[in-house]
Amino acid sequence: MKKSFLPAALVFILAAAVFAGTPKYEPLPEELRLLSKKGLDAIYAVDIEEAEKEFNLALQKYPDHPFPHFGIAMAKWANLEYLEEESDPKLDKEYADLTDKAIATGKSWIEKHPGDANAYLCLGGIYGLRAHLAVLQHRWVKAYFDGKKAISITRKAVKIDPELYDAYLGLGLYEYYAGTLPGVIKLFAGLLMRGDAQKGLEYLAICKDKGYFNALAAKLFLIEIYTQPGSPYANPDLAVKWARELRAAYPLQPQMQFIEVVSLYEAKKYEESRAETMDYLKSVNDGKPGYRKSFLPRVFTAIGDTWLAQKKYDEAADYFAKGAAALKENPDLPPARWGVWALVRLGNVYDLKGMRPKALDCYRDARSYKDNWGFSESIERYLKKPFSEAELPGPLPPP
Repeated sequence: MKKSFLPAALVFILAAAVFAGTPKYEPLPEELRLLSKKGLDAIYAVDIEEAEKEFNLALQKYPDHPFPHFGIAMAKWANLEYLEEESDPKLDKEYADLTDKAIATGKSWIEKHPGDANAYLCLGGIYGLRAHLAVLQHRWVKAYFDGKKAISITRKAVKIDPELYDAYLGLGLYEYYAGTLPGVIKLFAGLLMRGDAQKGLEYLAICKDKGYFNALAAKLFLIEIYTQPGSPYANPDLAVKWARELRAAYPLQPQMQFIEVVSLYEAKKYEESRAETMDYLKSVNDGKPGYRKSFLPRVFTAIGDTWLAQKKYDEAADYFAKGAAALKENPDLPPARWGVWALVRLGNVYDLKGMRPKALDCYRDARSYKDNWGFSESIERYLKKPFSEAELPGPLPPP
């Protein structure tokens, strides 16, 4: 797609008390099931207003069940990650408060309804969201502990209901990321954090094909995995196919168009990716619903990356400069993630053109912003050693 809970000991105490045996299964009320489905579909389509409407209605009718609280927290997470691009500290705090409330509600409900597998799905999902956001921000310690809680609780849901295929989303993400992220594995090898990436992909495919709530989410995560450059599991051509399917299903959603942009780029279809991004830019400039001006740094940087991949350095520099300029337009707003990354990419171009002093200026400028996204490792590397053509094309999204 991403920032935090109860002490681990408390989770383990709860698990020991509740799971001495498998409790009797309790189904989710049908009305709540339908409202939650509508809300989650809206979140994955980045229609935050519609999602909040559905989950607030669910909250009115089922105030004590964790699903509405989970959905409201997840809507805030989507707002933070997709609309504000992890660049609004105020939303970060609001999201943390909502997740605290969702977990407290989930624990209270489970104590009275130990056979509600969907309640465990919610509780595990909240921890999983936090873990994923921490992975995106390179906060490995947070990712480990939240991920560990998420997987433990989600496995309890499957123990109660083996056909709860939505739970395979969390299981799949854990297995995949634990099996492929060297930073996490190196840091926590002594704590026996292991994963099987292939099994993770299989779990995600099960959720995509059989899940009720999370089928769309599983497809989105698989596209994300298939577009990771240099990964042995990359499959950009399939990602393009699926991205176009989603674009057809959600023609009015900017996020679905940008997923196609990224997929085309990773499939090395640079001209198609650029054409799609130029269309996206036109939608922003025309004020098309959902296409926010705050997306401009993302759009300019994506266009610049397509030119950079084709070694058209002047054209790339022009668009990276436009993306970076957005950082200066309104200094009262939190700095945009893509705008800071545009500065880094502009420095890369100057390095490639043999203009090292200008490149260093860009890297230092990027370093001056508070690093909420894990850029420091890349920036420090470029400060020590110039960016080279051997590193092209590089990823389109920031690391």
